[in-house]
Amino acid sequence: MSITVENLTYIYDKRTKYSNKALDNISCTINKGETIGIMGKTGSGKSTLINLLGHLTKPSARQNSYSRSIGGCFSVSRKSIF
Repeated sequence: MSITVENLTYIYDKRTKYSNKALDNISCTINKGETIGIMGKTGSGKSTLINLLGHLTKPSARQNSYSRSIGGCFSVSRKSIF
């Protein structure tokens, strides 16, 4: 079992002149038992990706499949919240 994402795109404010492409054509596979980390600068799309994987947000364009629930870990003041 794995999590596969193909061609995932998310655009904020898609129908306005302020549109911003947070994720552009992202593809990846996470295999069963594999642990990954998502790193990047502020505003680079990390939380957007987690929200999309957890079905908390609908993508602008995608082809993906899920085989299990997604969990997240966010660092807050040297403490981790799972």
